[in-house]
Amino acid sequence: MKKFIFISLALILSSSCEKQEKRYSQQSSEIETVKSLVTNYNNKTYDTSIYADTSKTRYNSVEKSLSASETMAYHQANDANYVSRGFLDKDQEFEMVVTDDGETWVNCWLDWKGILKEDNQEVTIPIHLTYQFKDGKIVREVGIWDGSPVLLALQEIEANKEMSADEKVIKTTIENIVNVWNTKDKELMNSSLSRNILRTDNGTTIAKKTSEYEDFIELYHAAFPDFKVKINKMVIDGNKAFLNWTCTGTNKGEFMGNPPTNKKIETHGFSIWSFDKEGKGEQEDAFYDNLVVYQQLGYSMPVPN
Repeated sequence: MKKFIFISLALILSSSCEKQEKRYSQQSSEIETVKSLVTNYNNKTYDTSIYADTSKTRYNSVEKSLSASETMAYHQANDANYVSRGFLDKDQEFEMVVTDDGETWVNCWLDWKGILKEDNQEVTIPIHLTYQFKDGKIVREVGIWDGSPVLLALQEIEANKEMSADEKVIKTTIENIVNVWNTKDKELMNSSLSRNILRTDNGTTIAKKTSEYEDFIELYHAAFPDFKVKINKMVIDGNKAFLNWTCTGTNKGEFMGNPPTNKKIETHGFSIWSFDKEGKGEQEDAFYDNLVVYQQLGYSMPVPN
């Protein structure tokens, strides 16, 4: 009798555990449905059959809801802005949960990348999507992400369209100067900079002519062979440009008298550029925190004389 009671209790506990396990899973038919929806989006296959007729979709909103057909139209309208767009395969995460009220939800965390049609600018955004299921159909979809990178990029495109001819020349010069920093293209440097180019760093004069500017670039490439400059934001006003930039590189050579560390650097700065009547750069005043680079390389801050 005791043995029978023990077996019965074991069966009850086992059954209870099985039911508990079904409340959370990373493998289910609902998850496979969401994965197929992601694949459809990437392939621009706008299929509403996996949505219930009464489904509601909300993207970054607590008020505005879209039907299944309106959701597909929303995606199609946004496609006009991109050369390509889609969810990346890397680091996708999916889970299914059943709430205390018996609702079935699938959550997913994805990275989305798009390349804008107007200027080939690349934008990557992390996105969280969640779906409620009933009878195998999606009845509710909620998407949350930070859309500001795309919005700012589109605003920049519109601003560029309104640029004057002189401002467009300056923008091209800036892009060429960035290429000079990234490729050490001497011919491009000479065509983009005034012969008497003046460069200051935090108020200290670094170069007074193109050859000295070239030496300054070479100093960084000798220390960081993969040295790269990226413009984060650009504002052009008359013959001046105001730039926020990021520099990256790996320390493979001697730098400031110190042996290579093989460490990576990433530093941010701000430059004010002035241009002559031909649109060539004639002065750059750069401002950045040297301490950031020293700390990333493991240096001690030099003691002032």
